[in-house]
Amino acid sequence: MEHNRLHVMIWSGMTADYLIGPKFFDGLANAETYSPMLETWPIPQLRDRGLQEDVWLQHDLATARIALSVRDVLNEHFPCRWIGRGLLSTPTLLPWPPRSPDLATPDNSLWV
Repeated sequence: MEHNRLHVMIWSGMTADYLIGPKFFDGLANAETYSPMLETWPIPQLRDRGLQEDVWLQHDLATARIALSVRDVLNEHFPCRWIGRGLLSTPTLLPWPPRSPDLATPDNSLWV
């Protein structure tokens, strides 16, 4: 049955020198689970490596990434250094280029 499929969501990130993750979500990654995950998983790892001030965070175009709670976390920890979809009134957002495909390579190579 199509509606009973098992879902596994995986978050991972990479810098020039480090792989951060993978972080597995049990169930769906939504705004209620994604915001706390950012604050408990990648942000402390970036901070511990002294990278938080140098990293630009790029999101895919999933709707959970534009929730107010997620944008608040991003604006606090990555001011003027995140790429994603948001409202034009969000001053710290580098907007997704118009008519641009999702630039996240894993989306293109991990889906089967």
